[in-house]
Amino acid sequence: MKMKHCRLFLSVPFLASAEIQNEIPLGIEAVTGYRTEYVHRGFKLADDVFDFQLQSEVVLSDEWSINFGGWYATGTNKNSDFSETSGFVDFRYDQKAYSAGIALGFRDFTDTLFRDAVEVGPYYSWHMSEDVDVTFALTYDSGAQAWYGKTEIAWSKVLSDKSFISTLAGISIVDDYYGRDGLNDAFGRISYTYKVAQNVSLTPFLGTSLGLDEPEESTLFGGVWFEVTF
Repeated sequence: MKMKHCRLFLSVPFLASAEIQNEIPLGIEAVTGYRTEYVHRGFKLADDVFDFQLQSEVVLSDEWSINFGGWYATGTNKNSDFSETSGFVDFRYDQKAYSAGIALGFRDFTDTLFRDAVEVGPYYSWHMSEDVDVTFALTYDSGAQAWYGKTEIAWSKVLSDKSFISTLAGISIVDDYYGRDGLNDAFGRISYTYKVAQNVSLTPFLGTSLGLDEPEESTLFGGVWFEVTF
C-alpha cells in the first residue's frame, strides 16, 4: 500500500514521513516524539512536550482514500500540566497534479487558553514537482468559533536509500481567532530523517513561528520523532 500523508489537524503537521511516499505493509504508522516547545497555529501552548501518534490509511480507489488517526501530548504550561487528545478523519482525492479533500477532527485540551473543539475544513495541494507541494487549507474551529487559514510550501529531497531532508514554510491568517485577526504567523520547519531499519526511522527537527499579529509570540523550537511503520 502506497501512502502519501496530509497533516492538517494533528499539529505535528510533522510526522517523519510526511513529505514523501512510503511503502507500508499494513498501512499503520506509530510515532512518538519530544519537542522543546509546542506551538499550535502561532500560539505557544506548552514546554517540554512528549507526544504519541497513530495513523492509518484506507485506499478506496485509485483516486480516493481516507486517512484517520489520533494523538496524545503532555507537557508543562507555566506552573501547570498541559495535555491534548486529538483525532481526525481526512477524505482525500488524488491526481498527479493535485490533491484535494476535507478533514474533520476534534481536540480536547487541559490547562491552556484553547477550548475543546470540533474542526472541519477543505484543503487543496498543488504538486508542483515530485519534490515540491503547495497547500492551501481553511479550518473552522468550534472552540474558537472562528476560521483559521494557511498557505504553505513543502520541499523534500531523498539523500540516499536511508535518508531524506524536508523543509516547510508558510503563513497563516485568522478571523477573530482567540483575540487575533488578520495575518497571524509565519512558520517554518526543517527536518532530517534517517532510516534506522526497514520500518524504523529517526527524525530530528528545528522549527519556528514568527508572530505577525503578536510579535512577542515568536519562538524557535526543536525536537525529535521516532517512527515505526507496520
